[in-house]
Amino acid sequence: MENKDREQLFAAISMVGNMGLSIVAAVAVGLFLGRLCDEWLAIYPWGAVSGIVLGMVAGIWATYKKVMEKQE
Repeated sequence: MENKDREQLFAAISMVGNMGLSIVAAVAVGLFLGRLCDEWLAIYPWGAVSGIVLGMVAGIWATYKKVMEKQE
């Protein structure tokens, strides 16, 4: 494997790992904030559920923006 091919492979693996971590982090933050809302508003489990959903949407949106940025 040539050096240029190896660099491209590592760059692709890095990008995929970064995107996965971005989605996981967004869901974790959404869950944390949702649990806080559950305790504060006494709406268990709806705060956590909505936090997870909003976290997934935010993570997917961030991933979409990164992919579109790389295509340009």
